[in-house]
Amino acid sequence: MEINSIKDLIDALEGLGEPEEGHTRFFRGHSNAREYKLEPSIYREDNKYYYNEDNIIRDAIVNNPSEFSDKDTLFNTLVKLQHYGYPTRLLDLTTNALVYIYFSVRNNDKYDGEIIIFDIPNEDIKYFNSDTVSVLSALSLRKHNFSTNTHIITLKAKVLCEKSNFLYKINKNFNLTNDCLDLKNEIEKHFKSELDLPYDEELIEKFEREIQDADLGTSDDLVEEVYQNRLKEIEEISYIQAFNNTPEISKLLHDIRKDKPSFRSLINHNDLEKVICVKPQLNNNRIIRQQGCFLLFGIDKIKEKKAILNNNWIKKDNNGSKFIIPKKSKENILSELKTFGISQKTLFPELESQAKEILEKYKK
Repeated sequence: MEINSIKDLIDALEGLGEPEEGHTRFFRGHSNAREYKLEPSIYREDNKYYYNEDNIIRDAIVNNPSEFSDKDTLFNTLVKLQHYGYPTRLLDLTTNALVYIYFSVRNNDKYDGEIIIFDIPNEDIKYFNSDTVSVLSALSLRKHNFSTNTHIITLKAKVLCEKSNFLYKINKNFNLTNDCLDLKNEIEKHFKSELDLPYDEELIEKFEREIQDADLGTSDDLVEEVYQNRLKEIEEISYIQAFNNTPEISKLLHDIRKDKPSFRSLINHNDLEKVICVKPQLNNNRIIRQQGCFLLFGIDKIKEKKAILNNNWIKKDNNGSKFIIPKKSKENILSELKTFGISQKTLFPELESQAKEILEKYKK
């Protein structure tokens, strides 16, 4: 769908209707619809800054001590770096459609622009002080070879051992399986040095209580259901415990605890592979004026690959097309935006950002 005026944008939004219940609408615009990729600047292939993301952050802090405080969270540091043009794992969004249609038309008149509309589930929208935000922000300080697949064989062994412990103990009371002891002995023989996780007796006791409460004569299906549920719980708990004890995740936890000293060692590996929307603190004039927020990208198993953005968040018109702003219409839309108070001067309150517009006004 072509957007040639502010009215066209209003019509497009009316055509989409309100977001589904439990979703919130955000916008992003860019001036080159042909070449732009929806990815954070740290992952853009032309420079491959992700190889040195941790060094870029530390160098910026070391060389600009007056700009950063020990009280800043890592997420707030990333926001500040984004503000000054450093590559980060953040991608700017806004709740104001007029703001990002401005970014679609303000330059690059050789190409068509595009405005991207996101309807993001509220469960994937976090505030700046969320634990998930702290976890994903801390990825920026890990080395480029960081991976969630670290020691995956060891992790599987530990999970299997916990399950075999459960099976063996239940076998003694309920005779649900006959090969548990052999399985347990085989695992211990191969992975004895790795089996250092505390076993959670509560799950055994939980199972036994539920079975004792059931009528074993007529409730075999219930026994099996409870049994399978406990196995799933053991697998999940064991994997999370093992995952958080690996060396790489321990380093990640160390960085998280600089922001949150009481943070518990309960990172789920799936959380590291998310993309979330973050509402920042309104402590920055540019964020306030642009009604800004951010997409924060995790990783896709290895740090050298960004997490995969959910394409279901991105809205298209009724024909399944993008919202394109033809290059011939950019100047007209810029003029219309000024009548709504949207311009370089209003969106970028810093003195150096306003110079061009003020000088253009008095040029003879």
